[in-house]
Amino acid sequence: MRQQFLRHTDGCTSLLLFFSGWGAEPSMFADNTGTRGTYDILMLWDYRDTAFDAKVLDGYTEVRVLGWSMGVWAAGRTLAGLKTAPGKRLAVNGTPFPIHDRTGIPEAVFDGTLDSLSERSLGKFRRRMCGSQEALEQLLSCNLHRSVEELREELSAIREAVRHGADCDAGTFSETAAADASGDFSWDHAVIGSGDLIFPAANQTEAWKGLDVPVSLLDIPHYDNSLFQRLLYKEDSWTNI
Repeated sequence: MRQQFLRHTDGCTSLLLFFSGWGAEPSMFADNTGTRGTYDILMLWDYRDTAFDAKVLDGYTEVRVLGWSMGVWAAGRTLAGLKTAPGKRLAVNGTPFPIHDRTGIPEAVFDGTLDSLSERSLGKFRRRMCGSQEALEQLLSCNLHRSVEELREELSAIREAVRHGADCDAGTFSETAAADASGDFSWDHAVIGSGDLIFPAANQTEAWKGLDVPVSLLDIPHYDNSLFQRLLYKEDSWTNI
């Protein structure tokens, strides 16, 4: 996976580790708040390769983890078994079971997205992800540059990684196997968007209920820029969800 600091200050001892979703780019999460922060922000994206260099965590005495969409699964897979500094862990519009008919994206929907991916279908996906034409136009103004072929490769790699990490029974993934893939990694809180058209809100609710993770239900789509501006760049936002 690729990584890039959205904010970095020499000598900083607090880190926000942000696992973003499929198709994400740093420009989608640039700081628009104009605020000064006391923690570094490291974004991880592009899950064609899930290798992670844990040395980046050296020197930090606090490590918060924010996972969005497929990043919720990626965070658990990546950080399981690693000894990281303490810090809150917040999941947004995703689950540890990314491809599942009851607790993630339904298999047929995921496969259909992968099989039919094109410039046209990507545009429709982004419209559903944003929830409105206005929000879509804001997203497209971020000068996104990743190609459809690159995004197809990433989605295929996610599919294979999930398939490899979970036991399959009659075409469905096992929640137990998926949870085992996260090892000792667990989430403190989850945000569910009632308007999420990518990860169905009902499936997110089912997943977090089974894991006994408290949730906040917000009236937001799958990708909500204003929410990420708060969660990434405003220090008190995690205690005021």
